[in-house]
Amino acid sequence: MARTLVEVEGCNGSWFTISGVGLGEQGVWLGTDVEGIYDAPVRTIYASHASQIGSTYYAKRNLQRDIVFGVAIGNTESRSWQENDSEWRKAWSYSEDTKLWITTEDSRRFLKLRISEQPQFTPEHDPNMTKVEKVVMTCVAADPWWYEEPVTDSFVATGVSSSGMVTVSNPTDQEIWLEWVLQGPGRWVIPDYSWGDNRFRRAEEDKYRKISTPRANPNQVFWINTDPFADQLRDLNGSQVWSLMNGVTFLYPIPPWTPDTDIPVSVTEAAAGVGLQVRCPRNWSRPWGLQ
Repeated sequence: MARTLVEVEGCNGSWFTISGVGLGEQGVWLGTDVEGIYDAPVRTIYASHASQIGSTYYAKRNLQRDIVFGVAIGNTESRSWQENDSEWRKAWSYSEDTKLWITTEDSRRFLKLRISEQPQFTPEHDPNMTKVEKVVMTCVAADPWWYEEPVTDSFVATGVSSSGMVTVSNPTDQEIWLEWVLQGPGRWVIPDYSWGDNRFRRAEEDKYRKISTPRANPNQVFWINTDPFADQLRDLNGSQVWSLMNGVTFLYPIPPWTPDTDIPVSVTEAAAGVGLQVRCPRNWSRPWGLQ
């Protein structure tokens, strides 16, 4: 079995391999006792009335991750420990994301981190003599999910009116919100299926729910993010288009462990060759497994 590959992609574009094949080539080695990288933190909410036996579950909150890990920083053939230490520090920011990548035989995922306090350095001996130091990193992941590259599918119109299918899936342990890229000219109709979700008490009524988008003009590209906390419709050219939805919003995510499923798309008032892309995010609560 191959050793787990752990890499850091700095906020400045630098790369460090801190465990696995190539570890230490940039003068940084991962220590032990890494905290906070496994299951995403959750807080459940329960309440009870005055005479209730026990309590009732109401909801759960997905919290930020707090990550703590240590690294050893030393000399390499081309750079001193001081230079390697400086490069490591430049890779981290309080306000910009650094990515922690973990690769196994089955997956390659990243977590977005920022340092939440200054790196801790408490040397027992003069590092200029030992040529090595230990630094403890305390980080926060405001977004607690581990991400893989999204999976995409596409459809291309063959005329003024066209319809077809695209394939979506969700092998992760978390719900995902589809993203769509729609080329103009055309008025697209895309699914917003409930997938059995009864959060609005419309699981059956919305089983095959569809949404008709505003007409995109020639050379106009719409970006749709169905996440209710995102701007759900944007024009990549910068014009204001959300008001054209007349209050209609996307409501439903794809639930965990949904296999490949074909869903219908269509377009009218189009031109041959315009296309649509659907993007299925891959967000996980762990750095590996759970497929």
